Amino acid sequence: MDSLEYIKRKYYDIIPRSFKTKLEISLFERCIVKGNLENITVQDFKHFEIDQDLVMKYQRAWQLEGDQSLEEGGIKMKTVDNMIEKWLKKNVKLKEELFENYKILFITDYFPFSEFEKIYDRDPHKRICHYCKKSDFYLTQLRKEGKIYTKQFRGYTMEIDRLQPNYEYTPANVVLACYWCNNAKSDEFSEGEFTDHIGPSIEQVWDDRAKNPLKKSS
Repeated sequence: MDSLEYIKRKYYDIIPRSFKTKLEISLFERCIVKGNLENITVQDFKHFEIDQDLVMKYQRAWQLEGDQSLEEGGIKMKTVDNMIEKWLKKNVKLKEELFENYKILFITDYFPFSEFEKIYDRDPHKRICHYCKKSDFYLTQLRKEGKIYTKQFRGYTMEIDRLQPNYEYTPANVVLACYWCNNAKSDEFSEGEFTDHIGPSIEQVWDDRAKNPLKKSS
C-alpha cells in the first residue's frame, strides 16, 4: 500500500496542468473572438468553459502556418501567439491570482481529492492501466525480473491520462495509464483508437515477456 501523502502528491501535480489547459484555451478563444486580451478578470476566467466547438478550433489552429487564420479575414495565428506571449509576460501577478482561485475551486468543486482517491487507489494491485490492463504491481514485478528496459524515471507508477487532452482534469475525463501507453497515446490517438488497437498490442508484449525467459531486446 502506498502512503496517503504519495497519493496526494499525484493529485496536486495535476492541478497546475489542468489550469494551464484552461488558461491557454481561454486566451486563445479571447483572441479569435474579441481580438484582444484586455481586462481579463478572475470572474471571467472562473465562468469560462471549454466546449467541443472551441476545442475543434484550437486543434485546427495548431495545424495552420503562422500567416494563416481559422477563417477568411480572421486573425492570423502568429498574431494570436504574439498576443498570448505578451499577455503572459505582462500579467504574471494576474496569472498567479487566476491560479490560486482555480486551485481552490478545483479542490472544493471541480475534482475533490475524495474523487481522485477512487481513481488512484493506494493499492498497486488495483491501479490498472486503462489501455493495456496491467497493474502497477504487475509492471513492478516485470521490472524486478529485468524484463522492462526503459532508462526513464517515468514508468515506476501509473500516470494520469486525460481521455480528451484539450479538456481539464475532471473525474469523468481521467483514467490511469502506464507510462508506455500514456506516452504512445500522446494527444494523437482517441481513447477508442488506443483501447481497440494499440493497448491490446502492448498488453500482449507484457504477457509475452512475463512468460518467456529473460531476454533483453537489442
